Formats: sequence, structure tokens, C-alpha cells
Amino acid sequence: MNLHTNQKYPLLKYLSEEFQGSFFQNELTCLNRMLILYHNCYSFCIDDSTANYLDDFGRYLQRPLNFWYLPATKRQQINLIRNRMLYLLENNRSIYEQLLARKDYSAFEAKQETILKIYQWLQTLPHEPAVKSEIDINQWKLDLKSQFGHLLLESESAAPELQKVFKKLPPFDFHQILTGVDEASRKQKFQRLIAILLKEQWISPCKTEGIYLFKNTGTGARLQLAALYFTLNKHGHIQQRLTAPRVAALFNSWLSHSIPRESFIKIFQAEQQDTFNCGAHKPRFKYVQDCSLLLRDL
Repeated sequence: MNLHTNQKYPLLKYLSEEFQGSFFQNELTCLNRMLILYHNCYSFCIDDSTANYLDDFGRYLQRPLNFWYLPATKRQQINLIRNRMLYLLENNRSIYEQLLARKDYSAFEAKQETILKIYQWLQTLPHEPAVKSEIDINQWKLDLKSQFGHLLLESESAAPELQKVFKKLPPFDFHQILTGVDEASRKQKFQRLIAILLKEQWISPCKTEGIYLFKNTGTGARLQLAALYFTLNKHGHIQQRLTAPRVAALFNSWLSHSIPRESFIKIFQAEQQDTFNCGAHKPRFKYVQDCSLLLRDL
């Protein structure tokens, strides 16, 4: 997302993402939502006043939302991100203020630096969970490291000691983003997924242990994998929402394919994933339908 002063974010696209809870996948998507509305206020309001924008944003985060039609795991993720962003606003409002004060507030670099500031601020807080707000600071830091470690490493303003922290992160395995009561159950679910894909001849074993060859080399290969991830998410099998490069990297950790890197990353972007939430008259509906049948016993 990169806004310009003569543009508005498409209303129908905004409403679609709002009602699907897509803006609350993580801190970055929540910042995107905030900036979309701020941009409209900044560029198009009658009195050109944005002085109370953050106060309005805080009141919105305090107000309970009713996404009864979404899976329980997705509702939990939405509430988690909203609570974290409210905690940030109440305890370190300056991070938001510094972002909105930038001329390039919607630029990727601005949001990247904001994520870095959030992480650096969390590093200064006590290790115990903030009981009053029900915010687990340690878990928040772990989530930021797992989801945005690659972004924080790329930031020019990242301190050398912080660079070392992220470079020492343990490998992040695909099973860790799946739902399950514990690590063992998530590993079992991943193994069931592999067994299903082998049985249905989506994949075949490679010489390298733990690596599988994706057998579809046709034009629909990338859509097939995009629909697989969308369906896993839709059916409540994904507990941890990650950025598109991170999701692509996790697939690449066990799947060998011939899809170009940039094209592969793109299919996991939120706006691309949303295109699979469509009616039966759309071509992508068939991909989702096939994946739903595939995963019915997962």
C-alpha cells in the first residue's frame, strides 16, 4: 500500500478487507488500516483537521467488534492485534505520532521503521506479562521476530546488536503456523497435510529428506498453492498470520517448485489471498473448492 494525496483507497476493497478481518493479521496490516483512514482525513476532510485522529483511533480499538461469521481462531487473532495496538497507543503514543508526522507516512520504509520502533520499545519493558492489559510482552516480541525479522534486518536504522539478535533466530518451521494445542499436535497436523498431498499426487518425495517436489508445473501451479494456503486459513488451520515473504519462505522450506520468486511471494499477499474469497462464477472458486475437498480430513 502506498497512498498519494490525489488518491483514495478503493471503497469496495476496503470494505471487503474490513469485514474479513484482513486488516488485523498483524501489526503491519493494522498500520495500513490506520493510514488509509488517516489519509482520507488528511486529504479530504472539510476543515483539514487531524488533531483528534489518534484519539478516534483509540476509541475504535476499545470498542468490541462482532466478527461472529469468522472462524474462532481468526477472531482471536483480530482481538490480539487490536489489544496490542491499543496498548501501544496508551503507553507509547509517540510511535504513532512520529509515523503520522512523516511526509512519507504511507511509504513502506516508514512502516518498516515503525515496526522496528515497536520492537525496540518492547525490549525496554519488563519481561512479565502486563496483567492489567492482558498483554504478553514476551510473546509479542517473539511474534514480531518471527513475522518481521526479515524487515527489521533490512532496516538501515537497526542497531548492530539488534541485527545480531535476528540473525541468531532459530529456523521457523511450517508446522509452527498451524493450529494445535501444542508443538506435537502441530507437527502431526503438518505430517497429515504431507500425507494428503502425497496421496493426491500433488507432491512426490525428493532425494533430500524432508523436501518434496511440487508436481504441477503448469500455468495454474501458483494459483493451486495460493488456494491451498487460503483454504488452510479459511478452515481455521492457520494460527499465525505472517507477511507474504515469510509465508513463501516457509513453503520453500519443504516444497521444491519452479515458480519465480517474486511471483511466488505475490500470491501470499493479503490482496491476492482475498481474490480467492469469491463466488462460483469466478475461475478461482474451483481451486478453493478442490482444496476444501482435499483438506476435509485434515
